[in-house]
Amino acid sequence: MTLRSWNIGPKPEQLENAGTPISIPAYAPGHMTKKEPTARMYQRMIAGKAALVLIDELFLDENARKGLTACVTAAAQYAEQDEDGLPAPEAIEQLQLLDEHVAAAAAQCQAALAASITTQGRRTWLLYGSKSEPLLRAVAARAKAGGPMRAGIALGANVGIMVRAETDPKWSKYSEILPTPEEKRWNDDLAVIEQLEEFGDDPAASRPIEHLAYLPSEAARVEFIIWLRENGFEVLMEYKKPEPGKGWAIEFVIESVIDIDEIYEQTCAITVEAERLGGAYDGWQTRPVEKQG
Repeated sequence: MTLRSWNIGPKPEQLENAGTPISIPAYAPGHMTKKEPTARMYQRMIAGKAALVLIDELFLDENARKGLTACVTAAAQYAEQDEDGLPAPEAIEQLQLLDEHVAAAAAQCQAALAASITTQGRRTWLLYGSKSEPLLRAVAARAKAGGPMRAGIALGANVGIMVRAETDPKWSKYSEILPTPEEKRWNDDLAVIEQLEEFGDDPAASRPIEHLAYLPSEAARVEFIIWLRENGFEVLMEYKKPEPGKGWAIEFVIESVIDIDEIYEQTCAITVEAERLGGAYDGWQTRPVEKQG
């Protein structure tokens, strides 16, 4: 997977991301309320191009989609972009203002702002409501009233906001933009690395990387331990009893620098082996190492 870290996009705090722990764990999603949001930013490759996809993961649960069968997509172009086709700093503020207006239109119509996709000079918002017409009118009105967004949104592009509607009872458009398991793993790993950076971590400093996995039986765990030792891992702890609903836990460690490609290679290999044995990989953690000098 050839991705890298992009830090430009819609404000995740619009959907209220939470803070940072002292010991850095793997990412754990929350719930879509004021206190516990479910929106998460993913860095993806779509049709071979860099993309930022903000997804409200509340709607992974089909029960949360009930009655919301009308899909409305709104899109705006931006001329100021970097070499990856993502927004340059000049476009960020106005795009964030558009985010707020589209979110307000969704709230006005009791609709769901399910996702936004930013790629190749274009941001697209994906909304679902019970009826399309009120939502179409609300999005258009909000954008028109958006101050600097009047008369073509003032994003340096000739095209203003574009809105269209269609029936999508199965939420196919939402499903199409969800990350693959490999992309989700990569983003999970990157989230931990970014938290380490917030603590002033020195990524070049080698340190123990602790991993956690669950296996369905003691026999499977024994086989997993053999694989771990063959691949340079050291077992830290084997729990004596299975954890209800998860299985037999095992903690293990490997010495490593903090490099997304190296970490991703570790976590993918662990995931494949754990799943081959009927288990699951749970994530990794480490402590920041202060830069010297």
